Parts: sequence; structure tokens; C-alpha cells
Amino acid sequence: MVSDGAGARSGHGDGDPKEVAVFVDFENIRYSTINSFGREPDPLTWRDKALEYGLMSVARAYADFDQHPLQARTRLDVAGFESHHYPAKRTTDSHGREKFASRSDLNLVVDIINTALVRPDIEIFLLFTGDKDFIRLVTTLRNRLGRRVIICGVPGSISPDLVAAAGEEDMLEMSQSADVDIAVIQAIDTYIKQLHIGFVPTQSHMSRTLWRFLDRNSLPSEHIEAKVMEFLRKGVLTKRQTINGQGQELVTTEINIEHPLVLKALPGIADVLPAEPIGADEHLDDAEDEETDALDAGLLDEPGATGPEGWGPARETSRYQRRFSSGTGAWRGKSNVRNGSRPE
Repeated sequence: MVSDGAGARSGHGDGDPKEVAVFVDFENIRYSTINSFGREPDPLTWRDKALEYGLMSVARAYADFDQHPLQARTRLDVAGFESHHYPAKRTTDSHGREKFASRSDLNLVVDIINTALVRPDIEIFLLFTGDKDFIRLVTTLRNRLGRRVIICGVPGSISPDLVAAAGEEDMLEMSQSADVDIAVIQAIDTYIKQLHIGFVPTQSHMSRTLWRFLDRNSLPSEHIEAKVMEFLRKGVLTKRQTINGQGQELVTTEINIEHPLVLKALPGIADVLPAEPIGADEHLDDAEDEETDALDAGLLDEPGATGPEGWGPARETSRYQRRFSSGTGAWRGKSNVRNGSRPE
């Protein structure tokens, strides 16, 4: 494994600096960073890491960028990375469900091999990913083409076999601050308290609105969605089904009042008596999708608003009673949300 010493970084020392090629599996790195650190990745830190090994002769990031924030490509440009956009292939299975197949990974592999063949002067390849699907690529670069390969991935999401194939890793670390988490929890509490009686907070509305209650120096607005997803994965936030005044099923995003970090950020919240959740657990995806569509269409743009299609207030009374379920408040049967994967 590579160490942090100067001797391990080939960019340091006497003579001309070496040239390096940097290839980024953007989707793998972005979602791993969101899951582990609750923030969007910063390509400037990737650039700085690469420059420790030498000059970035090649620096490319691959993804279907239609599936990522618009500012992602701007950040890559600022850091000196070329954005290679390959739209995912969409197919439909026998049940009518749409499937997405990435085309960026294949193009990343082809471009790496081509670079190694036409640029023999580039001895060092930094591969930003943790995906074990690239093991054969790594072994080819190292064993047949004689290149030095360094895996730069997010801790906890790197395949050990991939690292073993390369022989070196240099993990992407980001500092985590408990003070930031506490500030975000307090902002979420403030957000919930200012909602009009009867308005049901959802993940999408919370992610879009929370910036109003946060100091940008604590957490930039573009990182809020990632932090909400991290809180869901760690159980700081939970989801629960409820029913609005028109009998429609909705899914709320709530603070888990039994989580230790919540108790630290909001000492008085433990004195609030939770209420039993209302409704069954079926059709949660459809319920949340319906409200998200209404929010995106502007039908529920302001807290407390009601829309023309029966979006009435929820059938609950007191502020915290209508927002917190009994027990831990866990949303049963939705592991795809709790493990931090991106929302559909």
C-alpha cells in the first residue's frame, strides 16, 4: 500500500516530474462520497492528490451526467478534468420496468488502454473507483503493460481484490464534523417547526428548502441533499407513511428522536411524546412519487399550501405528534433509502 511519505509519491524528488493519467468513475466516487460523508465530492481534492504524483497529462471523468447535478461538470472543468458524457442505455424488462445500463464504464476501460498504448511516457495511472469490475483492467495495466496503478476510492466502498490487483491505494478522505451534523439537525428541527399545521414534510421538499435555515459556511446548499441522504442511511432521519385529508397516502421524512446525535443536538426533544403512525405500509413508492410530482409541479411549493388535486392537510394535530412515529420511527421495508442509495 502507498504511504504518505515523500518517497512514495513519484512526483517529488529530483529531475523533471513524472506524468500521470487520472481516470474517474464519477458515479462510483460521487455516490460513495455522499454515502460516507454526506457531501458532494470535490474534484479539486482529486486534482491535488494527482499532482502529488506528477503532472496530470490526462484527466478524465466518465458518467451519464444527465443523472447528476448540473454544477458537477463545472466543478470538473475548474479542477482540470474532462467530462466524458455517455448516456445510460434504457431498456424495459418483461414486467414493463425500465432498466438502466451504464455505458460509461466500457468507454473508460477502452480509453485507459488506448492511453497506455499511445502514451508510453505515462508510467502512473490513478484510477478513481472502488468497483471490482475493473480488476482485469488493473491487472492488464500492471502485469502486461508495466504501468504503476494506484486505486483512489472512498473508504468503505473499495473492493479489496481491486486494491490487491493494483498493489497500491490512496484513499479519498474527507473530514467530518459533529458540529456540522448538529447544526443540520437543528436546522431540520427549525424547518419542521415553521411548517404550517397539516403540511407533511418529504425528503424532496426538505432537501430543497433546508438552505433557508442553514449558514452556508456550515454546509453549502449543494451538499444538503447528500447530507439528508446520509442522515436517512444512519437513522438520524426516518420515513413513515401517513394519510392526508383527502385519504391519500404520503411518506414523511422525520427526525428520529431516539438517535443519540439528535438527543445531543435537541436536548428537549426526548420529552415529546410520539404518536402511533397512521396507515399501512403498502404502496409507499407511489405515495412519495405522487407528492414529489406535486412538489415539483409547484402544487405544494409553499409550506402549508394545498393543491388542486386533493392535496389536503394530514390528519394529525400537534406539531411533533404528526411527525414522529412510535419507537425508533424506522420506515419498514425501505432498505434502498436507509442504505443511502440515490432516490429513484
